Amino acid sequence: MNDDLIEDRPELRYATMTKKNPKRSPGRPTEKQSANLDDILRVAMKCFAKNGYGGVSLSSLAKEAGVADSLLHYHFKSKENIWKRALQLVGGEIFKELKNLVPLIKELDGVQRLKILNRQIVYISARNPEFQQIIVQEVFSKTERSKWLVEELLIPIYSFHESVRREEQEKGTIKNIPPANLVSFMFGAITTFFARTYQMETQFGVDSYDEKEVEQHADLINDLIFNGLLIRQDTDKKEG
Repeated sequence: MNDDLIEDRPELRYATMTKKNPKRSPGRPTEKQSANLDDILRVAMKCFAKNGYGGVSLSSLAKEAGVADSLLHYHFKSKENIWKRALQLVGGEIFKELKNLVPLIKELDGVQRLKILNRQIVYISARNPEFQQIIVQEVFSKTERSKWLVEELLIPIYSFHESVRREEQEKGTIKNIPPANLVSFMFGAITTFFARTYQMETQFGVDSYDEKEVEQHADLINDLIFNGLLIRQDTDKKEG
């Protein structure tokens, strides 16, 4: 991490790329794994991200997870419930991770808090690319699913940035950019790098999930965003 304050405060190294969600090994789950509903939901998340909501069926999910169709019907009732439960599982983990970070940075000034939150979102996006891919799929159109996604998950997750942003804009430390523009710019810049991994690899020869690339992306995001966002005070201007 290149943020000076984080370098001076090791306890703020809250997330690293070693804190990855456990990944199931290739192939069908074992008998023990098949009874773990969280494992099934993580498999479902990958399927929805890869094929889109319309390209997934209960039977295809059951086949991919290595369980009987009847088990999915019994526990989840419908494809839509599986979709929601999968997003709630990962979205809840993301919300909890940010919530746990807030007390660690509450004594810092607002700009530093925003920078650390940005860095955390970069790490989260790298660890949860399927979550970001589903968001991209859904929020381009107005549907009941996209409405649910925004209200139930995105607004709570974005709220950690929102409260600090309002505070800093009222103090006059950052430009008064409308929240719709700022959110789309900030979060779009963070997540696109991981949502378009094939393009990054094919066009630029970059592995978005390489730890050095993730750290560099976090540094560049904060550098580019805050160079444009901060209001320069008179003391920063050259004399004469």
